[in-house]
Parts: sequence; C-alpha cells; structure tokens
Amino acid sequence: MYVIRVYACVVVMMLCMSCGTPEADRESALEDSYALLDAEIARSGVYEKEKEDRIGRLRLQCAGEDDEQLRTDIINSLIDEFAAYKSDSALYYINLNLRRPEILSKPGEYTRLLIKRADVFAHAGLFSDALSLMQKIPRDSLDSHESLLEDYYSTYCAAYQYLCEYANEHETARGHEQRRALYADSLSKVVDKASFNCILVTSESARDGNPEDAIKFLHTYLKKYPSGTREYSILASTLAYIYKITGEKEKYKRYLVASAISDVRGAVKENMSFREMATIMFEEGDIERAHRYLKKSIADANFYSALMRNTQSTKILPLIDDAYATLQNKLTGKLRAMIWIVSIISCILVIMILFILKQFKSLHRANDRINSANEKLSALSEKLKTINDELRDSNRTKEQYAGLFMEYCSSAISTLRSYQQSLRILAAQGANRAVLLKKLESSEMADELLSNFYEKFDEAILNIYPSFVEKFNALLIPDYRVVLKSGELLNTELRLFALIRIGINDSPKIAHFLCCSISTVYTYRSKMRKRAIDPDNFENEVKEIG
Repeated sequence: MYVIRVYACVVVMMLCMSCGTPEADRESALEDSYALLDAEIARSGVYEKEKEDRIGRLRLQCAGEDDEQLRTDIINSLIDEFAAYKSDSALYYINLNLRRPEILSKPGEYTRLLIKRADVFAHAGLFSDALSLMQKIPRDSLDSHESLLEDYYSTYCAAYQYLCEYANEHETARGHEQRRALYADSLSKVVDKASFNCILVTSESARDGNPEDAIKFLHTYLKKYPSGTREYSILASTLAYIYKITGEKEKYKRYLVASAISDVRGAVKENMSFREMATIMFEEGDIERAHRYLKKSIADANFYSALMRNTQSTKILPLIDDAYATLQNKLTGKLRAMIWIVSIISCILVIMILFILKQFKSLHRANDRINSANEKLSALSEKLKTINDELRDSNRTKEQYAGLFMEYCSSAISTLRSYQQSLRILAAQGANRAVLLKKLESSEMADELLSNFYEKFDEAILNIYPSFVEKFNALLIPDYRVVLKSGELLNTELRLFALIRIGINDSPKIAHFLCCSISTVYTYRSKMRKRAIDPDNFENEVKEIG
C-alpha cells in the first residue's frame, strides 16, 4: 500500500513538471535573450568601432579617388553607412553629392538623392522639412522611373508613420494614419516584388486583419538576412509589431529583443526597439533593465539627432527615472542596513577575536605556569630521587653497619667466651695466682679484638665506598697522597677521615674510636688539610665522597 502511494505521488509530480515545463522553458529562453542583449550592449563599443573603421576607410578612398563616378559611388556608400547611424553626416554627404556635376546631369539620380534626403529628415524627426521637400518633387516626373516612384511612396509612408507615432493619441494622428494608408496603397501598386519595400507592403495585411499571411511571409524573408543588418532589424521589429497586435506577448518580446540585438550589432542609432524594451521592462517590474535600455535609447537618439525618438523616450523617462530612483533608494536602504549589519557583525567578531586572544593569552600564561610547575615538579622529582638514592645508600650503609656491628659483637663474644674458658681451665688446673694475674694483665686479647674490629671496619667502609681511597687521594696534592702498605686496606689517617665521611666529626669520639689521643686526631686533621688541594673545603669534600 505504501509503495502504491509513493508511485502515485511520483506520477502526479511528473505530470505537474510536464505541464509546467514549456512555460518555464519559454521564460528561460526569453531571459537568455535578455542576457544576450545585455552582453551585446556591453560590446556595443566594439561594433561602433567597426562601423567607424568602415567609414574611415571610405573617407580615405573618397579623398584619394580621381574618378568622379567612383567617387560618387563612394559618397553613396557613405550615405548608406550614415543613414541609420548619424543623420547630420548622412545629410552632409547627400548635399555633397547633390552639388556634384555628375549628379546634376542625371535628373533621376538627383531626384533619388532628394527623396533620400527627405527620408533622413523624417527619421530625424524633421517632419515639416521632409514633407516640404517631398512636395517639391513633381509626382508626374516619376512615372518613367518606377524605382523612384517606389522610393517616393515609401518615404511618404515612413514620414506619416513617424508622424502617427509622434502624435500618438492626438487627434491629428488619425489624419496622419489615413494619409499613410493612402500612400501605402499607392506603394502596393508600383512596388517591385523583388524589392525590400514589397516586404513592408505585405505587412499591411496584418492591419487589414490577415496577420497570419504577413507573419508567414516575414518569417520567410527574415531567414535571408543576418542579425546586424538594417533589413533584419526592420523585419524583426515588424514581426514584433504584428505579434503585439495579435496579443502574442511572448513572441512580441522575443522579436523585439531580436531587433534590438540586431540594432546593436549593426550600430543602428535610429531605432525604436530600446524604447519599447524599456517600456516592457518597466511594466514587468525590471526597473534596472528599463533604466538601462531607456538610457541606451536616449543616447542613440542624441547621437543620431533623432528629435522624434528623443521626444518619445523623454515621455516615459520621468516614470522610469522615478521608479529607478525609488529602486535605488530601496537598494541604498538595504545597503545601509547591510552595512549596519556587517558593522555589528564585524564588531561582534572583533570582540570575539579579542576575547579569544585574551583567552589564548590566559591559556598561554596558564601553560607557562603549568610548564613552570612541571619544571619545579621535575626538579623536586629529581631531588626526591636523589634523596631516595641517598636514603637507599644510607639504609645500605646502616645495614652494613648493623651487619658489621653484629659480626664484630659475635666475634667479641666468642673471643670473651674463649678467654673465660681459658681462665676457667687455668683455675681448674690449680694455677697459682701469679699465672692468673699474668693472664689477666695481658693485652693480647684486646689487641686481637681491636685488630678484628679495624679489619671489619675497613671492609665495611670499602664495601660502602669502593673508591674511597682513590677519591680521597684525588683531594690531595699529588706528592702527598696516601700510599698503603701491602695487604693494608686502610691506615689510621684514612680511618679517621672515613669516620668523618660516615658522620662522626667530633675529635674526642674519633680519638676514642682509634684508641689515640685527641691531640693526635687534631694533628692528623691539620696535616691532611695542609696537603689538600683546597684546604678550606677539604673535610666538606671528604663528606661528599660517594
């Protein structure tokens, strides 16, 4: 049951996605077109430089050309370059050609240039000059020149079309539209099926309620011109206009963007696409783009000297400017808020960093204290170890002393018992009093006990301090070092200082131990100090022998 519910959810999600995908794709494609337009605007300087380079080359050719006909052709090329780029320059080269004898001698060419001049006037918004110039051209003189008649009617159509756009919803716009329709009808009767004007005439069917035929026809021709040409810009703009009439807003925007991109690539300054794009962006709430496109429209109109385009742009300029100012104010408010937030966060971070640094310093000090304590502890540990070693040595010494004492006592007791037994034997044998007295007065037993005691004492000292003799001699001047006799462990002098080493420092006690007088002890001590390398510290150094 759970699996079925999951499967149903997945199916519903896929259906929802499939239903929403085409619309999302269209929006994405349109956004991609806007992004491409923005990128092309950023590169507009490159296209304009290419345009200026072409114009510069034509000017150089014109200046260095001696053939009058070729020079006329070059000037005509310059007129074509400037026609949608800069009206003042276009008019300059038209007037230059109109004054040339080669043109004056050719009435048809002269009339063509007059019509071209009126067309530039119309594009620049000089409608009265354009219409006045057109009215000076006799209509009857054009019957023998069908191409001129076609240009004549198409120029009138363009002039009244611009007047309609300029007047907009004013009452005069209706009259201008009627005149435009009349000239469009006349144009349709003389237009060459192979000329570009035929395309524009066909688009009139959209006004008459047959947009499908016009759209199909325009799409066919749009494929023949690359983006960046004036023809492509006009065809895309015309298609956008028709889609606007039919209410297909997405296609209207798509082809308007295509026209604008073509205008940028062709460095076309006389355009309406950017003003329309600004309006669309404003209506959709994209104020940033609306402001950017309107600035582009006004800059192009000023560059071209297109009074009508400039006037049209300035009509919506206050609305977009106000919206842009409002947007900037909001962004500024958000920026201020962000700055405050960032400042507060920065302050908090600084405080935290300072706190962390303080903690690090405290931790460092604590580590120093711990290290110091560890060092002291190590020192104490070493000291304790040394003390323990000394205690072990002391304990070992005490044990050896105790062993020596017990062994000596045992030996003395045995000797006394033997002595007592010998006296008892003498008494039992009936020895006279003189023999007993002689036995009692003899020092043989005492000497034997003392000899045994010194022997045990020497063995104990050398067991505890095996290098006692060598280290003792090391404290003496080499010439006065103690030399032991063969078989001798210690002599009287060494025993005296051995007693000092084990802590018996009192001279009377030493004298009693060695069975000698106190003066003898003083004499030995004094004599040895004089023989020492460091007399003042001699006995202290003896106490340090290990």
